[in-house]
Amino acid sequence: MRRTPQQWLTLFKIQNESHLSVKKFCLEQGISTSNFYKNKAASATSIAPTAMTSPSSQVHLVEPEQKSVLDDNEKSLLKKDIQLNKKDA
Repeated sequence: MRRTPQQWLTLFKIQNESHLSVKKFCLEQGISTSNFYKNKAASATSIAPTAMTSPSSQVHLVEPEQKSVLDDNEKSLLKKDIQLNKKDA
């Protein structure tokens, strides 16, 4: 039986979600493993990478927190506070 590229993509998805080995899945579906792998390789090179990406494999980046920058007046006050604490200790 000749399958369309979309049918192969569906089979790859079903096999992946079944958690069966390729060998067992192909045996149950009546597909040769060599045909399965040949079509999987061909589909991977002929479709856009985003079409084979599952939502769980997407990475979401978080912006790092901005460090607060002290102005000169705040730095001066901080230094004085540190000096006062050293004198009290």
